[in-house]
Amino acid sequence: MVASSFVGTFVYTILAEVTFEFLGLGDITRSSWGVMLFEAQSGQALLAGGWWWFIPPGFCVALLCAGLTFLNYGIDELANPRLRSEPKPKVERAKKEVLA
Repeated sequence: MVASSFVGTFVYTILAEVTFEFLGLGDITRSSWGVMLFEAQSGQALLAGGWWWFIPPGFCVALLCAGLTFLNYGIDELANPRLRSEPKPKVERAKKEVLA
């Protein structure tokens, strides 16, 4: 449960950092995905057709957060036995119906 909460908090921390940097509330002298998005927005990269300024950092943030979210689901499923999906044996049920 602690590991699952840690991974979930880590995802929110990444999103908060990227959001603050994008809004210009962070240190714009260091390189980060949020600063790249901020520079793309302030330099009007979308209007100039410079998709390479905002698509790669946005894709990287989305991919990292999605991967960590799937890791969180896996850890949660291991930690909580009620979330485990146990396949129901359909073959046994079919054999009982045929024999009956």
